[in-house]
Amino acid sequence: MVDCESGGGTLLFAVHVVSPNANFLPGWFTGTAFNFPLNLVTTVAELFIGFLVAAAANRSERNLELTLAAIANQEEHIEDVETKLSEEVASNTALTQQVHVLTSQIHDFLTAGKS
Repeated sequence: MVDCESGGGTLLFAVHVVSPNANFLPGWFTGTAFNFPLNLVTTVAELFIGFLVAAAANRSERNLELTLAAIANQEEHIEDVETKLSEEVASNTALTQQVHVLTSQIHDFLTAGKS
């Protein structure tokens, strides 16, 4: 079989196996007349594909909105945790300083009694 992409189609015309004026497609396909059944089938198929694409886009948009809402909620939760953590670190630092002061007082009291 002759490959049309490698110039085989031109060869068919050059050796007059096929006339250059030949019509390869049926008349109902190439005609300019209104072809109701063919147009109806393609139009219905295009509408069906369009509705499928629209439904998929709608589903994708809803999932994206849910994901973005979850991320926003998680960011708020992280901010709350950061705030509480910084408060606890400040409280822990204050308690550590108080323990240090009290330990120093106890040490001074114990060492003052030995002298």
